[in-house]
Amino acid sequence: MKVRIPVVVRTQTVDKRPVSENAEALVVNAHGALILLAAAVQVDQFILLTNAKTGRELLCRVATLGTTLMGKTEVAIDFIKPDPSFWDIPSPPEDWKAGKKTPAGARIGVLNPRRA
Repeated sequence: MKVRIPVVVRTQTVDKRPVSENAEALVVNAHGALILLAAAVQVDQFILLTNAKTGRELLCRVATLGTTLMGKTEVAIDFIKPDPSFWDIPSPPEDWKAGKKTPAGARIGVLNPRRA
């Protein structure tokens, strides 16, 4: 689902310094999101994602890295555990409840952006 939801991303650098960045989720679903980040992250890195609107936090994993444009990289993240209510969307799509397994990143259109 294409949206713009403000989020806060918290993680650590390689030398264990904390990093916090205000960002936006551009595409969301029950399994994760596509966000734009200036902070450098790597595939399989864990991040703490906060929904700025609700204050809810979830532990996530970086699934794939996409295109970098103007200093920000498309980052596909997977929730450690699917959570359809995290985004606080009043009427989420029915397939969010199905728990259908799909490859990391494909769920949010990173592997095939035309399907997003």
